[in-house]
Amino acid sequence: MQTVVDSMKTSTPEDPAFYQGFIARQAVFDAKRAIWGYEIFYRQNKNAAQAATDHKSMLEVATRAFLSPQWQQSPTSYLLVTLDPQSDPDDITGVLPKGRSVLKVSEDALAAPGMQDILVRLRQENYLIALGDFTGRLSGSPLLNMVDILAVDMQRDNRSALIADAMAQRVQRPMQILAKKVEDVQTFAVAKDAGCALFQGFFFQKPERISSKVITSSLAGSLGILKMLEQEDPDISALAQAIQKDVSLSYRLLKFLNSPYFGFAREVSSIKVALILAGWQQMRTWLRLVLITEMKPKHKPNELVFLSAQRGRFLELAAQRTGGRRMNSERLLLLGLFSLLDSIFDMQMEDIVSSLPLDQEIKDTLCLRPTALSPWLGLVHSFERADWQELESRFAVLGVDPVEVAACYTESMQWAHAIFNFLS
Repeated sequence: MQTVVDSMKTSTPEDPAFYQGFIARQAVFDAKRAIWGYEIFYRQNKNAAQAATDHKSMLEVATRAFLSPQWQQSPTSYLLVTLDPQSDPDDITGVLPKGRSVLKVSEDALAAPGMQDILVRLRQENYLIALGDFTGRLSGSPLLNMVDILAVDMQRDNRSALIADAMAQRVQRPMQILAKKVEDVQTFAVAKDAGCALFQGFFFQKPERISSKVITSSLAGSLGILKMLEQEDPDISALAQAIQKDVSLSYRLLKFLNSPYFGFAREVSSIKVALILAGWQQMRTWLRLVLITEMKPKHKPNELVFLSAQRGRFLELAAQRTGGRRMNSERLLLLGLFSLLDSIFDMQMEDIVSSLPLDQEIKDTLCLRPTALSPWLGLVHSFERADWQELESRFAVLGVDPVEVAACYTESMQWAHAIFNFLS
């Protein structure tokens, strides 16, 4: 029988490229805030040998590790990857799925000699082309006839004029406008009203109505269970009774525990038996994840729960492998797992953590007050934003091995994909 402890283990990938670069993934949403696709960012470790020959293997690792089974099964989801002008088109066609991949180029790359021939070939093989940062310099140019998506930087001062200019280019051929660097809901609304169809940025990670939101009775009940979980010596019987009172939560938890991910020899039908059978330390992790999934409002994207799980696992692995005796992996797991609760519930983080028996340092870190744990949360943000320069600074501050941390991040993404299908 596969045990919960065994299921928590993540196998070490054999591909050497796994350890030779940094990988990040950012969601792209449509106007209804549903996932349209994902952009994959990757950069090889500056110490990696034979960088030129490892480009294809890095691309393979990036797509394999950072795309979920759900994405692979959904024919309407897309993958966005920057086209390296130096890369061999055969590397692209040999790795990226046709009909679902979007290759992003800059204005300079689009106008570079020889690039048009490459793009014509890729378009013939059913790849889409995106202009990564439309500045208006190529307005009216026939080069735009090869472009399917125009991306506009919403942090530019002239963003409204750029969107209007981008919309005008659609007279030549149909294309979608992608608003990138959308950092808050207000900017999302501006871009949507202006005609943008796709949106990329961290607006979905920000709470929307934190001034007036109060804790409802149902949320209070779920937070009460979460509070019981965080007690040093929880009452298993009382916890089981509290969970059983919530029919939806009980159903989701038992469905999760009886999924192939756990592989129990017999069906688990009792919450109390499940708590005992699975082992308390591991069970507490699963309960946290199931609770957050169950508490998430329907209008909130599942990406928030996915990122919560992935953040928690990443920080747990990073603490175990690089923090050593200095860090408590359980505390960092909690930090990552709870770091998006304000966005999930549209509440002030201070109001949420006041209901949970967390130590003051974790509470302060979650509320974005400077603590010794703050650099670890900053490490997560640097990865998610693919800010490689800032990431190098984080490594230096924390005194950790970049290759080891990069491996932890990729493993945490694989782990999150492995369980998310059963959680959602």
